[in-house]
Amino acid sequence: MFSRVLGRSEAARLRRRGLRRVRWAAALVIVTLFAGCVTVSGVSAQPDLGQPAEAGFPDKPAVFGVGQQLDVAVTMRDGTVLKANIYYPTLPGTNIAAPGPFPVLLNQSPYGKWIPTHWLDGLATNVFGLRQDYFVQRGYIEVVADVRGTGGSEGALKFWEPVQALDGVDLVNWAARLPNSTGVVGTYGPSYLGINQIFTAAEAGRDSPLKAIAPMVPSSDMMRDVALSGGVPRMLDVLGFFIAVPGMAVVNPILDAAWNQLNTGHSVDVPTVIRQVREHLQQALGYIPDKFEQFINGEAGPLNYDGDWWDTMKPGEHLGQIVDNEIPALLIGGWNDPFQRGTPRLYSGLQNAWAGKPIDAPMSADQPVTGRYQLIEGSGYHANSVESLDIRRITLAWFDRWLKDEHNGIDDTSTPVHANIYGTDQWIENSSYPFAGAEPTRYYLTGDHSSSQAPSTNNGSLSTTAPDKVGSDRIRYNPLNFGCGRNFHQWTLGALPILGDKLGGAGFTEAMDRCLSDDRVIQSGDNVVTYTTDPMSEDHLLAGPMTATIKARATTIDTTFIVNVEDVAPDGASKPLTQGALAGRQRAMNPERTWKAPNGAVVLPYRDMTAASDTPVTPRELTEYVIEVFPTLAPIPAGHRVRLTVGTADFPSRVPNLKQYNELQGGIYDIQYGGPDGSYADLPLVPANSLGGPCRQHCQQTPESTVWSWLRGLLPH
Repeated sequence: MFSRVLGRSEAARLRRRGLRRVRWAAALVIVTLFAGCVTVSGVSAQPDLGQPAEAGFPDKPAVFGVGQQLDVAVTMRDGTVLKANIYYPTLPGTNIAAPGPFPVLLNQSPYGKWIPTHWLDGLATNVFGLRQDYFVQRGYIEVVADVRGTGGSEGALKFWEPVQALDGVDLVNWAARLPNSTGVVGTYGPSYLGINQIFTAAEAGRDSPLKAIAPMVPSSDMMRDVALSGGVPRMLDVLGFFIAVPGMAVVNPILDAAWNQLNTGHSVDVPTVIRQVREHLQQALGYIPDKFEQFINGEAGPLNYDGDWWDTMKPGEHLGQIVDNEIPALLIGGWNDPFQRGTPRLYSGLQNAWAGKPIDAPMSADQPVTGRYQLIEGSGYHANSVESLDIRRITLAWFDRWLKDEHNGIDDTSTPVHANIYGTDQWIENSSYPFAGAEPTRYYLTGDHSSSQAPSTNNGSLSTTAPDKVGSDRIRYNPLNFGCGRNFHQWTLGALPILGDKLGGAGFTEAMDRCLSDDRVIQSGDNVVTYTTDPMSEDHLLAGPMTATIKARATTIDTTFIVNVEDVAPDGASKPLTQGALAGRQRAMNPERTWKAPNGAVVLPYRDMTAASDTPVTPRELTEYVIEVFPTLAPIPAGHRVRLTVGTADFPSRVPNLKQYNELQGGIYDIQYGGPDGSYADLPLVPANSLGGPCRQHCQQTPESTVWSWLRGLLPH
């Protein structure tokens, strides 16, 4: 199978000849789908939390060359033919396959197996970890397959439909039988590829050749993590996803064929490419438009309420099967990733399943844990959530342990959570999620003016003492604000800086950076109020999931609350840390799946999000809204404050559907403070040294530059 290997000098000549033709295409695809690797700006002051991590795993040298076989046909159990590229070790300086045998790594991608991640030698280390050369040169065969209905593969693309899990199992079994394979397989990859792994591992069975997975930036529940978190639509992100993934499925046969021609010199099979494009386009047109209409209109259909359609996008429901199948998992996520909520929940679910607890329960601080299931949580964006770490080396050690039986110590840990402190180069280790040692403290909203001089109309305070004074602050519904901050960066996958640099120049980029680091631009107007603590007397961490409980009277039958949590510096800058949202109609919580801290505080509300749980707000009646605020691990240095910004807008990240807007417009909300009906927030704000020591073995730093510096060079000037 590996007898035909393209000579390196010829391949280099062909690549140079076609480089200019693919530059724009490669840049556009990567920026559009995978962008998001901007370094998080530092805080003006950092608490003393220990030194940056030391390297713990050796940087193994490249031993082998790389051979390739492109567009290999793989037949699934239902007769559908998928296409895959195979990369395999060769003897150095030759085109001869190395004797092996070698374990196999599998990627299942809807974005196109042509994406030249093995060619882009200037690309930063951690862009999805997808650099086939790195693993192949260190003794692995790598397979990159187009999922059904994309690229060169037959069939119809439907997001994570059950047949994709069966395809994953068939691909694993096929890969294990490749010539020169040891018969064991691992999977890795980001986003869609990360979610696919979880479904594949759950379906594989205990005796499967699949022996380890490394999902990067995966979701636990696409509806609650992204599309309708709190019932408030991420309209642009969902519609963008509906366009981007099927759109790539349509154009990828062309890009795949062009890339293969550049690599092999073989002419393109034009009739086959045209047929694939036509089939993928027909499938997309039959699958996507009605979803658009449902989501935009807010119709009572499968997209706007939980049910069968969203059930296919809940990898978190299948974690018990992965543990039963004895498949270890290394999870990699980020505090600025769209799946900020979901990736840590996958970790807690796996640990709970291993410990015999319900997978959807919070972990207890003293429960036993295993190094077979670990979480690395960085601070970056979607495509580069752990930019400061050499994630290739860590992932290599993971696969060396489980696929090569090298006892390198990666699983010898009692603290399987390795978390970056947001905006710093410091990491901690912990055992649990929610973090052990991070019990929330209740902060009450008060009418006392804060000395922080917030630009809001009320400039209220947060206090650990319940206020005697009873009153209310009024906001008016408006879905618009100046949305250029952290949330817009997060939900555009961090792509704005590079586009701004190219389209708007350095001045535009500097303005975006200021907007990213200071929320004061969204803290004025009649649709927002703020509440701020006194300065911290010592360094603190804001650690884990949290809630804001807003008690309010409204004039409409639906409401929208957007809560931002910020770090306020002594100079007044209000750095955004995290956010939560809630649509009033979906305020009802499921008590059996809602997480509570040992002190009884709600830290992670769970909502059924069904037609049955959709309950109109009674106008002018005092109503309680427990708003889930997504988790973070953020430093609050001595002298800094924590601010809660409560509003109605997060434009353009969150846009109401038409049904919601009709019920929201003209709304007036009176937020109550003081007395038994006062509003409050339960914040896991703890002393900086209370969560565990600095991360060392699992948190190697990388000396390489950011991906954005490479992408800026790739785009034409």
